[in-house]
Parts: sequence; C-alpha cells; structure tokens
Amino acid sequence: MKRLLFVLSLLVVAICGCSPKIVGGASADSIPASHPDYAVIYFYRPGNFAATPYDVHIGDDVVYRSKNKTKTFVKIDKPGTYEIWGKTESRESLTLKVEMGKDYYIKSFLHFGVALWRPSLEEVAPEVGKVEWNSIR
Repeated sequence: MKRLLFVLSLLVVAICGCSPKIVGGASADSIPASHPDYAVIYFYRPGNFAATPYDVHIGDDVVYRSKNKTKTFVKIDKPGTYEIWGKTESRESLTLKVEMGKDYYIKSFLHFGVALWRPSLEEVAPEVGKVEWNSIR
C-alpha cells in the first residue's frame, strides 16, 4: 500500500511539472519587466453599463475575475497555444499562441445574449492594450 501511494505521488508530481506555471498579480506597481523566460498576459475590463462579473480561465485555471474597472496579469512560463475562456449563459473563448518574452493584452467585456449577458474576450494590440490597461486605476 505504501508503495502504491509513493508511485501515485510521483505520478502527481510528474503531471504537475508538465503543466505551465501560471503566476498572477493585481497591482499596477508589480508589473513585471519583459523577460525572455516567460510571457505576460494582461487582463482588463474597462467600466461600462453591464456590471455582471465572470471568471476568466486559462485552460482549467481561473486567472481573473472580470468586473468593471479591474485588471490583473499572469506570467506564463511555457510557450504554446492556450484557450482563454469565460462563461455566463454561454461559454466564449479565444485561442492565444504564447511566445516567451512577449506581452499580450486581453480585454474582457459583456454583450447581451438571449437571457443574460454573455462574456467577450478580445486580444488587443499591445500599443492599444497597454494604454487601456494603464488607464484603469
């Protein structure tokens, strides 16, 4: 039995070691400098009339609670293609090809669905996204 538990714990460690490490932050003062060993994804939601919050995911991990006038960032330490998604009455997603050393800006907002607000996620050009991200206090 001890051997089985040991083997299972090694398997869990091996699986966890293969997935990307996602490190988040919320403070504008802690914005990471560009670095060749990781990418940074900046999430933000400008204020508008729809106040419904929703969770934004990278794969199975919740990385951001999208609410009006909020922002955060996450560091990604492995290049690859990631699905970024949110869900209210329906699931909306985008696919982002992440390269190390680059910054990505994802703008979240809502639009009206059948019965509820539906999430929307949009990749924004870095020169526009940086200005919008910095304007949120």
